[in-house]
Amino acid sequence: MRIESTPPCLAATLAPTSPQEPRRAFRDHLGSHRSAAFGPDEARQALREAWRKVVGEAPRAATTELLTAHWAVETDSGRAMPGYNFAGIKAGPKAPGAAYPTVEGHGATRREVVARFRVYDSAEAGAADYVRLLRSRFPAALEAARSGDCAAFAHELAVGGYFTAAPRAYASSLAWHLAALSTRSAMPLPPPAALTHSALAGLLHAFRRSEEDT
Repeated sequence: MRIESTPPCLAATLAPTSPQEPRRAFRDHLGSHRSAAFGPDEARQALREAWRKVVGEAPRAATTELLTAHWAVETDSGRAMPGYNFAGIKAGPKAPGAAYPTVEGHGATRREVVARFRVYDSAEAGAADYVRLLRSRFPAALEAARSGDCAAFAHELAVGGYFTAAPRAYASSLAWHLAALSTRSAMPLPPPAALTHSALAGLLHAFRRSEEDT
């Protein structure tokens, strides 16, 4: 379950005052539990070492990329990652944690709530706990990650109740982030919403060209 990067209680504070003013990041408001700047390279390295430590073997490249894509989905690519929480892991009553806004459910059941999430002292600790969680509570998802199977990984997380989002939307987001991590193009992939817009723009262009030719 992802920690929201722009919760309703901070909407007025974070909203830009003009189209030119950039939106302030939610991580600027996370106080003592805010993680230092953390991107895909740092996540990839931490997850690789965590897999080696917890599973007892070196991960395949496809495994590391899939786990990094999952990290990107759950943390908005590191923008909402307080306390080095790698994948929106909730805290039990006795576990170290802090309360943050999030969204549960989808469609008619979607609601905004405040929940307690685990916090860690380091990226290494957060990554290791994430892999341990997969091993203990989502073993089928762990096996899918071992083979680098993105669709099976998303399916097993859904079956195990890892997330409350729409399963198809979550799987699509995971696949998109995996593709974005894998690409070596100088031009980054547009986000899913922009992909839809681009596709529609392309169709409109094709129709206009067709009308001009008739």
